[in-house]
Amino acid sequence: MDRSTDKNTEKRKENKKTYRGRLVAAFVVVLVTTLLEIIYYGYHIMDNRDNVVHSFKNEQDSTAQIIADGLAGKSEDAMIHFIRHSVPVSGTTWGFILKDGRVLYMKDDDTTKNLENISSKAEFELYMEDLGGIVSEASVSGTEYVCGVFTDKDYVLEEYGTSNMEFYIVTAVIATILVFGCILIEFAGRIGHEGRKVIALQSDLTERNEKFDEYERLTDQYEEELRNRDFDKTEIKREGYYDLEIVDTLLSKSSDTELFPITFMFIRVRMGDRYFSRDAIFRIMDFIKGSMGKNHVTAELSKGYFVVIMYKTDLAAAEKTREEMLSKWEAFSKGAELETVLREVVSTENPRNTFYHEKDRLLDLANW
Repeated sequence: MDRSTDKNTEKRKENKKTYRGRLVAAFVVVLVTTLLEIIYYGYHIMDNRDNVVHSFKNEQDSTAQIIADGLAGKSEDAMIHFIRHSVPVSGTTWGFILKDGRVLYMKDDDTTKNLENISSKAEFELYMEDLGGIVSEASVSGTEYVCGVFTDKDYVLEEYGTSNMEFYIVTAVIATILVFGCILIEFAGRIGHEGRKVIALQSDLTERNEKFDEYERLTDQYEEELRNRDFDKTEIKREGYYDLEIVDTLLSKSSDTELFPITFMFIRVRMGDRYFSRDAIFRIMDFIKGSMGKNHVTAELSKGYFVVIMYKTDLAAAEKTREEMLSKWEAFSKGAELETVLREVVSTENPRNTFYHEKDRLLDLANW
């Protein structure tokens, strides 16, 4: 009897040790899995932010170059007047002009006055770095003047919908942690059973381990579905897109005769049954921009629809650019079709009005 009791006691101790080992192992698995998941999604969040900032900066660089071209040949006072009155100003974006590192004008008169003590380009760059925005600069041809555009980075990320994507990712991480946490708590709650419940506990733990494996499988499946899902910025339900706002701003300032001739190239990408992922849209935009000239501004109107504002480009030159782009498209497209429509703005027309008339007409699929 004593030997049997000692044996049972020894067995209970062995079982408790085994259960504690399993508890520690489960805790380590949860901790490591959670850390790996945070690292994985954290990397993709930062990668997505970098892609958005890179795409926007390319657009803004084109805008800065257009401004610099418009300033060529003007006097210093005329340049300052142009930046003050022609470049849009808000709490998140504004223009500036420098000479030998000195700020001639930036954002408004009060800001310009506060920056009078900046006397070198290095000081100016340090100041702009502290603002934490996206800065694009361009030199005015044949002069020592530098103009540029600043846009707040947080504003850009918000406009491109990164916060929505990050919300879904954080939600997925929290859900996974909760699932693992609940399993761990349930598993730990069974550790205290002893005596005659040991056999029943072992059977129960076996069943729960099977459920644990099922939960892991379902969680992995859910994570894989989330990884394969693209959160496109065009899912944001709003009237327009940030690209369209930039186009509207540029066109409202495009009545200067020095910018003519102006030609619009409207582009539609037919993907067939394929889905427009975020990366696919970025690749298409990069392809289109790479096919254009330095006086051309590319913007996305809606999913699969783009426009290129071709400053200082007549219809013949625009047609040549289009032919060169289409000749390279077949190798790039992987089955997608590219449709284009050219519309030249005559000198008597308002570029902005012409753009909206053509955009509304062409976005109706029947008119392509």
